[in-house]
Amino acid sequence: MYDYAAPTVTGKTRATIFGIGEEYATEVGFFPGDRIEPLVGRLGGAIEYLGSLESVEAVDGSLYVDGPRDFRVLVSAFTGAERDRFTIAHELGHYVLHSNRGARRLMARRFGSDRVEWEANWFAAAFLMPERDFRATCDRYSNDAAIVAARYLVSVRAAEVRMSALGLV
Repeated sequence: MYDYAAPTVTGKTRATIFGIGEEYATEVGFFPGDRIEPLVGRLGGAIEYLGSLESVEAVDGSLYVDGPRDFRVLVSAFTGAERDRFTIAHELGHYVLHSNRGARRLMARRFGSDRVEWEANWFAAAFLMPERDFRATCDRYSNDAAIVAARYLVSVRAAEVRMSALGLV
């Protein structure tokens, strides 16, 4: 068994991390509404959908990084497609921000709400909902969170949080 480091705070601002998330999406050719699972595979990662008992018993990480182009994302059995999509993008945030794209062996834990988790959330929001496109969609649909969420295949809550972060509501 490998020794895994825990993610550590980058100290970057929310705006900077938003930029990193958007730049990474562009770099890897990911566009709003694209399926995220094939992208993870192209990046050398694997997604493991846990069964219900595994999800209950899981106490370790949601992300294991063993090296560049070598990582696993664990997804709970108790969530839906939109939540899973955000979770996978969140774990990509840990991969990019906290393991330096696999340069650092890392295990990101499933639960928590600290600065490291915020950074991964900021990355995921910008990765899935890039600001220029997101603002245009919000404008077009008068900030109707359900319609906006459907455009990006995220939960209504994720769309609402992004709207708030960008000062749209």
